[in-house]
Amino acid sequence: MLCAAPAKADSSDVTLNTSTLTGTQVVVFQFSDGDGLIDNSLTLSDFSFGGGSAVGLPDYGGTTGVSGNLTSGISMDDSSGFLALFVQDFNPGSSLSFLLNTTDNFAGGSPDVFAMSVCDLSFNCYSDDMNTGALLVLSLNGGTLSPSDFTLNGASAQGLPAPTVEGTAGVPEPGSLLLLASGLLALVGSLKFRRRMESSPR
Repeated sequence: MLCAAPAKADSSDVTLNTSTLTGTQVVVFQFSDGDGLIDNSLTLSDFSFGGGSAVGLPDYGGTTGVSGNLTSGISMDDSSGFLALFVQDFNPGSSLSFLLNTTDNFAGGSPDVFAMSVCDLSFNCYSDDMNTGALLVLSLNGGTLSPSDFTLNGASAQGLPAPTVEGTAGVPEPGSLLLLASGLLALVGSLKFRRRMESSPR
């Protein structure tokens, strides 16, 4: 039997320069369960938009283990058995920043993975990493988080520099990348279809 060792929660301040973006954008957070155990949870709080603002209501894409919004804060865990997804629109200002607080338990095998993406309203996500389409990826490999635990990507086509992380930025294991990419692809496809149906004339 695999058993995860307890790990304390670690906090990180994440900031993305969004000054080159115009018009309503979409922020996507996803938390994938790599080891099949319910052993990690995280919160995203203290959102700031650098003069911008959150828009509308969040969409969880039918997934479980996620609650909240960009105004009150977000909670995510790995109880879904696969992937917890959070999607909400925002109007960009000079930057998007938030506080990430997460446990870091690891039972072996594939770690749980948290990722952040920013996309346009058609869910074309911005990233120089074509495998994940993410700007930030964090694999929870156990122990105390450090800057080397984060993978940070820019998006040169949109003029976006990589996010910065303070307080605790490594490459996820190949199995984690596959799970992350396949989960995001399937859920983004579903959300694109849902938005297309909502916007089509009745």
